[in-house]
Amino acid sequence: MLDQISLFTTWPILTGIIVGYIANRIVSGEGKGCCMNLIIGIVGSYVGAFIGQMINVQLTGAGYIKNFLFCVLGAVVVLWIWLKLFGSDDEKKSRK
Repeated sequence: MLDQISLFTTWPILTGIIVGYIANRIVSGEGKGCCMNLIIGIVGSYVGAFIGQMINVQLTGAGYIKNFLFCVLGAVVVLWIWLKLFGSDDEKKSRK
């Protein structure tokens, strides 16, 4: 039973970190650390599922690669919106 619980929690966490890292590299060119990548990956997964639903793409049972790509897409959208709302660190430094 503990093996099943560890598999159930380990893979989503690792996938979330990887998704967040890839999205950060796409948007800003650098990673933000494991915790921030995990948060971005989790939020991006929900946004990616929402985007898939909006464009009528069936993600349930669609395979790992397709779901992973939509998670990365969602994380990139989340980071892009974050940068538009709050700006990057470089922009904040140049304003001072």
